[in-house]
Amino acid sequence: MTRSEIIIKVARQTGIGAAQVELVLDSIVDNIVDSLRAGDKVTIAGFGRFEMRERKTKAYTNPKTKVSSQLAPTSIPGFKASGLMKQRIAKKK
Repeated sequence: MTRSEIIIKVARQTGIGAAQVELVLDSIVDNIVDSLRAGDKVTIAGFGRFEMRERKTKAYTNPKTKVSSQLAPTSIPGFKASGLMKQRIAKKK
């Protein structure tokens, strides 16, 4: 499902205009990104938790040049689904 499809679906389900749904969605995403950037975790009850995860130094070889190198350690965003979300997904099968 794409961002546009989410906006259309939520607008239909709620009766709110698509432009307003888009503003709300953008605001939610911006707030999650800002919190992650600040090093905070974002927990949405019944949905899951977003957090920054540390990725260690990693060795790799360029397949084209066969040159070995190291990737520097970095932080990457991660998501962990809540138990309730996992249960809701399992029920739909």
